Amino acid sequence: MPSNVELRFLPPYSPELNPVERLWQDLKDQLAFDFHEHLSSLRQKARTVVSRYTDEAVASLTGYDYLLEATSVL
Repeated sequence: MPSNVELRFLPPYSPELNPVERLWQDLKDQLAFDFHEHLSSLRQKARTVVSRYTDEAVASLTGYDYLLEATSVL
């Protein structure tokens, strides 16, 4: 492991420390109330929703200030 990398263990449930959790929540919100008779129709709906995410939307959902500040010093 590089000398400038330090491993930190996260608490068991800490969605605020894992940016992808907000993206998953947004995806689930868009899929939650649709009834699908077949798994294939749910998969297609999920593909459609995911394909509509723009770079700006993903950045908005996952761009926590502490992460942006950390990457700005790299």
